[in-house]
Amino acid sequence: MKCYDIEYRVQDTNCRGYIVEPKSQGIKLPGIVMYPDFWGINPRQKKVAEKLANMGAVVLVADMYGNQQIGSTADESAKLMNSAVENSEIYKSRIIAPFELLKRNSNVNHSKLFSIGYCFGGASSLQLARYGEGLMGAISLHGLLTSKIRVPSHQKMPKMLILHGARDPMVSSEDIKNFYDEMIACNADFTFVSHGMSTHAFSNEDAAGNEVTAYHYLSDKRSDSFIKMFINENL
Repeated sequence: MKCYDIEYRVQDTNCRGYIVEPKSQGIKLPGIVMYPDFWGINPRQKKVAEKLANMGAVVLVADMYGNQQIGSTADESAKLMNSAVENSEIYKSRIIAPFELLKRNSNVNHSKLFSIGYCFGGASSLQLARYGEGLMGAISLHGLLTSKIRVPSHQKMPKMLILHGARDPMVSSEDIKNFYDEMIACNADFTFVSHGMSTHAFSNEDAAGNEVTAYHYLSDKRSDSFIKMFINENL
């Protein structure tokens, strides 16, 4: 397995993504663009990318903040995230640019492209799906479901897997209903899994255990199984 940083530019921001490439043995592999949580591309997120690559896919972790910045505190990470999303066009560019970069990788099969994201990245993964960028599938783990974009009923969506914590206070029942209505209106093929014992950030082993965020071992491992099944089904 080969792991390395890759530089790219989004408007006036220098970005540095992280690529994990399994041995291709001359065969083009599926490609996954991974959007990290609001902490940025830290060592934990790199390990997640390596775990995904073990499924036999080239994984590119997007740099949403530039220069592979990471937050050392929740406040720092929140400021970085807010700076990325406050301008909708900049946010869109930072979502699409790493996906286009992944497609330029010579080891990637363009007909087998996926996105995945965690927390902030989960919302970004679903956002890429809404842009209609040629994905086979999009996955979100404990990501927000709201969006300024509402998919028109005529737009064809990729298959989607949403892994949610039923006790996540950051996602309201109204958010879930609106997401269902949006996806059903455009005839989207989506699977929504709600882990009954989980709050926000259930797949993050470093998450602080409180009423808002907490790691949940079984939900994390069950999510791994759902992800493997979803990707294998679509290959």
